[in-house]
Parts: sequence; structure tokens; C-alpha cells
Amino acid sequence: MTLADSIDWISRFAIAFYFIWATLFNFKSREFQLSEFKRIGMPLGGLLLTIGLLMLLGGSLLLLYPGTVVSGAVVLIVFIASADLMFHRYWTYADPHEQVLHKIFLFEHVALIGGLLGIISGRL
Repeated sequence: MTLADSIDWISRFAIAFYFIWATLFNFKSREFQLSEFKRIGMPLGGLLLTIGLLMLLGGSLLLLYPGTVVSGAVVLIVFIASADLMFHRYWTYADPHEQVLHKIFLFEHVALIGGLLGIISGRL
């Protein structure tokens, strides 16, 4: 295994680990997650939460297997962008503290998308 192969594996593992953790966290806090869907007026919160959890876990597992890295990265990018469009619109929060938190989440997620795009670019 070359140094480049090792770095590639570590980067994919680190991102997959984060999203597997996020899957577990969001599953354990599903009542809160469902209340967030209601708060933003999104119907079918239970279905959307289930789809999101499957995308998180499935994308993570696909990211770990060398033959499905691009598919996994695309699934995770679609999940991140969708979740951010729904929940991290920081400019819609009246509370300045909430604005800052959601701005941080949004821009951290932009960085994650950048990392996933970097992983994809190594396979093109």
C-alpha cells in the first residue's frame, strides 16, 4: 500500500466514521429530529428522517468500499445539501445565537462537501 493509498483510506474512513456517528446520533434523537421537521413545516417528517438515516448509513458504507466510493460520496453530498437547505438557513433564525450555530453548521458542511468532492476527483 502506497502513502497515497493510505491517505485515501484514512480520509474515507474519517468521513464515514463521522456520518456513521451522525446516523446513530440522529436515530437516538429521532423525537427531536421529528419535532424539527414539524418546526420548519415539513410534512412526512418520519419518512424524510428514515430516508435521511438510510442515506447517511448507506453513503458511509459505500464510501468505505473502494468500488463504490464515488456513489457513497454522491449520496452523502446529496444528503448534506438537502439537510442544509432545510435546517441550516441561518438567516431565518431570529435568535443571534441560533444564527451563529446554524452558520457554523452550514459552513462546516460546505467543507465536508469539499472533502467528498476531493475524494471523488481522485477517482476521475
